[in-house]
Amino acid sequence: MNFFYIISKLFNYLFLPPGVFIIILLCASFFVKKFKWFFIICAFVFYLLSNTFISDLLLYPLESPYIKQNQIFKKADAVVVLGGGKIKGSPNLPLSQSAFKRAVWGLMVAKQKNISLIFTGGGTDKSYSEADAFKETFKEIVKYLDIKFDKKKIFVEDKSLNTNENAKYTKKILVKQGKTKPTIILVTSAYHMKRAVQIYEKLGFTVIPSATDFLISNSAFNFLKLLPNMNSFYKSYIALHEYFGLLSLAID
Repeated sequence: MNFFYIISKLFNYLFLPPGVFIIILLCASFFVKKFKWFFIICAFVFYLLSNTFISDLLLYPLESPYIKQNQIFKKADAVVVLGGGKIKGSPNLPLSQSAFKRAVWGLMVAKQKNISLIFTGGGTDKSYSEADAFKETFKEIVKYLDIKFDKKKIFVEDKSLNTNENAKYTKKILVKQGKTKPTIILVTSAYHMKRAVQIYEKLGFTVIPSATDFLISNSAFNFLKLLPNMNSFYKSYIALHEYFGLLSLAID
């Protein structure tokens, strides 16, 4: 590994967030006697959550069940794609990274199976919803890649604010089509699939999971993975958010 590359990476990991915050907390522990251990524990927790191994460990139970479930042999009534954010004002492909992966994978599966696709996602911004971003992205994909889709098989739901509402509004669309006990191929990010499946099954759906947007990497070990980094901190946040969501479902 190039020496200057290692030095630049060390600088990024240690002197940019979250590394710089860990250093500040540790430095503070030397000057504050009364709260010394509080700062040390905070620094340690911060380090764990921003460590690649810990973030992957948190994500593994969420993502691992769906690694080998993308080969779909059962018949389904529709592919349902859950929204995952948008970038208002983007000059092209305005869906967020996760939402774009979900949308493209959902379109690929729907085209292969020759069944309808339902994109479900509204958001709080009524002037430009996730559904609007999907429509723009869909038009660009069809135009620039010259892919033929039957537009009559594309349905867009733009009112939902969360996964529970995704499921409710999806059910309404399918009931209108005469499918009161629908079987769906559910497309969402792998980390979100476990919770999404439980929510949809509660509403009477038969769910075939088809996950995308996997966050765990199987890249080879190197010591830089031991250093704190923002990507791992973000992945830890996502994993903890999902665990709290699963806990609320279990309590409900």
